[in-house]
Amino acid sequence: MSAKRPRARPRFTLELSAPPDEVTERVRAHLAKSGGKVTGTVFRRTIVLTVCEEDTHFWSPHLDVQLEEAKGGGTHLSAMFSPHPHVWTAFVGVQLAFGLLSLGAAVWVLSIWSLGHDLRLGLGILGLMLFGGGFAYGAAYVGQGIGSEQMYELRAFLTDALREPGGQETAEAPPA
Repeated sequence: MSAKRPRARPRFTLELSAPPDEVTERVRAHLAKSGGKVTGTVFRRTIVLTVCEEDTHFWSPHLDVQLEEAKGGGTHLSAMFSPHPHVWTAFVGVQLAFGLLSLGAAVWVLSIWSLGHDLRLGLGILGLMLFGGGFAYGAAYVGQGIGSEQMYELRAFLTDALREPGGQETAEAPPA
């Protein structure tokens, strides 16, 4: 048995018996009556849930939900947790910068090696670039861990919103 590796943007899917329009209406109604820790926007086939503004930090997650009509009726729900789009863009930019700088440092090290010069400075810079990229990558998982409680709140909110009016849940998780 192997442990699952954490993912930078965790995802889940659900198969629902209700049609997509009913799902969006349930979530919209739950947002209107909850007045709690979750806010969001509901579109025709997209739902974006976030933590309320006073509880929001730069590590706070967003839950992006896509709805599709399932074959044979019902709804296929695909959801993904991610940081705020500005944070995600900055993360990708930092990773890209460290990647390009590492590539440049590697080319420089090969150049000075082929010329027979001292490699210490070049290898030091290459090591720093690789360390910086790894550090930024690891910081994403630290942020995910810090925001995990809010991720659970968003998922619980969505699960509550998907319950049928009689209290029965329509969501069925696919087999693992």
